Amino acid sequence: MLSRRNLLASSSALLTSAAVPQKPNLLLILTDQQSHLAWSGARNPWLSTPAMDSLARAGTVYEEAYCAYPVCSPSRSSIFTGRMPNETGVMTNGKAIPATIPTLGEVFASGGYRTVYGGKWHLPKSFDGMTGFTKLIGGSGQGKDMDAPLASTCADWLAKQSGETQPFLMVASFMNPHDICEWIRQHPGARHHPRRHNFPPAPTNLALDPHEPSSLQFHRSAGYDLMSKGVGIAQQWRADDFRHYLHDYYRMVESVDREIGRVLSALGSSGQRDNTIICFASDHGEGLGAHRWVQKAAFWEETVHVPLFFQGPGIQSGQRSRDLVSLLDIVPTFCDFAGLSAPPNQRGQSLRPSLSGQAQPREYIASQLRFDSPGREARMLRTERYKYIAYNSGQRPEQLFDLLLDPGETSNLVGQADAKPILALHRQLLTRELRTTSDSFSPAISG
Repeated sequence: MLSRRNLLASSSALLTSAAVPQKPNLLLILTDQQSHLAWSGARNPWLSTPAMDSLARAGTVYEEAYCAYPVCSPSRSSIFTGRMPNETGVMTNGKAIPATIPTLGEVFASGGYRTVYGGKWHLPKSFDGMTGFTKLIGGSGQGKDMDAPLASTCADWLAKQSGETQPFLMVASFMNPHDICEWIRQHPGARHHPRRHNFPPAPTNLALDPHEPSSLQFHRSAGYDLMSKGVGIAQQWRADDFRHYLHDYYRMVESVDREIGRVLSALGSSGQRDNTIICFASDHGEGLGAHRWVQKAAFWEETVHVPLFFQGPGIQSGQRSRDLVSLLDIVPTFCDFAGLSAPPNQRGQSLRPSLSGQAQPREYIASQLRFDSPGREARMLRTERYKYIAYNSGQRPEQLFDLLLDPGETSNLVGQADAKPILALHRQLLTRELRTTSDSFSPAISG
């Protein structure tokens, strides 16, 4: 078995003292469980996120960004390797990235960067002793009430970087708005809401589809991991319960935004900001009550569609891109800006051309999901206009949505005669994706 050192040999770069200052610093800021609509820069009037908004105004926002798996550990395994979860072996929470797959920290440590990590890792057995990163604060688990100490620790470290010429890679991995998980379990519904006049409206796509795939219906009733007391509760909620939930969820987003602002302020005071590329993203989204779904672990837009934007030297400011992108793209993009070779078998692509204003067409983005029941899995493809979801079992095992005409995903086109060519194309694309990533998933086909 090849060691990490051998795998990284091809991607290491020998740095001369003259080359070091020319390489940009890199700052990856992650939130946990933040939907693509859950920031004020997404034209959402129900919350205020000045730190996120400032990054977006000074950089490029990707309005069609997706995670590789809408659950914490699998998504993070992809963020830090550029590989799909079936390749990292992290198909559920509680798994570690194998030692044979290079991580972001290892690539950059080998490339001459100082690499530091703070906050949530959630890839057990590989945090405290992980090769490549120096731990600032945090751990492999959840780390409740960690965001303020994380911001303070990162700010303190950045304050010491004035005058430093060796570039750094910092990861600041915040917890919130993940605390909405516990909030949901503590709110069984049918409550009195005295402040409901201040609450956001309930989602327009709140209704359940009685004909949704049976695997998804099973998923609702049986639950998944942390959702076992979440989705079931939400099926009993009234409209005001969803409004209360959205109000408090947005407060959690605002809370983490304040901590992110502290990190950005420290970076500015260090004198390093002009030579730092900042990437902001969330590992996956939150259901927001759409289809009466809360928490994650589904392929609804609210759960799999995430915020992603970049700011820094060489990146266009004030740009909003509709290119299809994935969190898999972070590793190759960072490597491109740093002049390092990305690890082999990357499933993402460098976004550097797009960040400089060039169009980067892409045929599709893929995502994966394994349910907490033996053998139940699903795969998703997002193309320019459509979203296709395939399940490996159950009745009505496919979904196809026209996101241009049906952004709320309320009308499944599978079975409609005029959608047959589109469905056939997406089946072919999925077959190609499974072959490319050596994915053993076997989709069931609708009758």
